[in-house]
Amino acid sequence: MTKRIITISRQYGSGGREVGEKVAAALDYGYYDHELIRRAAQAADIAEDLVREEGEGVMGKLSSLLAFGNSSAGSDQDSLPLGERIFLAEAKTIKQIAEEGPCVIIGHSADYFLADYPDLLNVYIHSDWDARIARVMARNDLDESAAAARIKKIDRKRAAFYEQHTDQRWGKASNYHLSLSSSYFGIDTVAEMIVAVVKEAW
Repeated sequence: MTKRIITISRQYGSGGREVGEKVAAALDYGYYDHELIRRAAQAADIAEDLVREEGEGVMGKLSSLLAFGNSSAGSDQDSLPLGERIFLAEAKTIKQIAEEGPCVIIGHSADYFLADYPDLLNVYIHSDWDARIARVMARNDLDESAAAARIKKIDRKRAAFYEQHTDQRWGKASNYHLSLSSSYFGIDTVAEMIVAVVKEAW
């Protein structure tokens, strides 16, 4: 079976997760977001809530941690700080998922982990500020001020994690094969565009 992988990075409130779900459904691909967290938590024997909350708090470069994970026994990894154990578990889980068949993976630096993987399409979803505010207000039942604060906090956290550990700029167009605006095109059209690219390329 050909392993075709789509990774979707996204601004918070851009609808990237919804885009990913639509793409996976249209292509009959596996879809991994919360399921990835569950599997990583199970593999590392760590509570799922901790993986979800602390998975972006890892210290150190991804490259050095991956080297440690590839060369060390499990007992050695058990001595690592929690954040680093979570990181290694997510890296291993993402690579396992990629070997299982065609899929869509949301976030978790999957574009970096799978950079050398054949048949890989890295997508970045962004949106204008007003559309993101409206989406987060409706989805999280927040007022405008709280929604703005939440967006800034989560985007800052995602960018800091990605840039600290990969030495690449989060959201930079050259890091992705496609960069699409969900506010300009709409969620459905963005999903359709990705599907069209996949069918044309693969």
